[in-house]
Amino acid sequence: MSIITDPLVIGRVIGDVVDDFTTTMKMSVTYNTKQVYNGHEFFPSSLTTKPKVQIHGGDMRSFFTLIMTDPDVPGPSDPYLKEHLHWIVTDIPGTTDATFGKEVMKYEMPRPQIGIHRFVFLLYKQKRRQTVMKIPTSRDLFNTQKFAQDNDLGPPVAAVFFNAQRETAARRR
Repeated sequence: MSIITDPLVIGRVIGDVVDDFTTTMKMSVTYNTKQVYNGHEFFPSSLTTKPKVQIHGGDMRSFFTLIMTDPDVPGPSDPYLKEHLHWIVTDIPGTTDATFGKEVMKYEMPRPQIGIHRFVFLLYKQKRRQTVMKIPTSRDLFNTQKFAQDNDLGPPVAAVFFNAQRETAARRR
């Protein structure tokens, strides 16, 4: 019997947001100076500005799409509104970071109201520049897999997620 140790499986990102995939690129996500690691918790008050997302191992001919989504809306025990879209950046050159891409859905900071939410960053390799043409009209009831399929993106090449929950006044100090 094998023991599953993949944090994307343990955190139910694989299954709830995307199907199983093989990581082929390295991506780092940093808020201010704090790097995002799978399953770590952040305070929403530290997530007010969009993070720096770097792609490692790309080349001049590669372009990527970045999606940030919350699959736990309105709450993790009954996420009937999942997913909520927080950010989409397309046409990110493979040798740079997300600030050089085309932001097609502006960054929206996490504001979980009930329970602990997962915030998932997924990176997709585009087949060519300007692949993504079908932009969602709403942030609510977003479906990452359908978006990837509609835009011919294939499976993700990298993913990372963090947890956040509503801050009480005492936690914000």
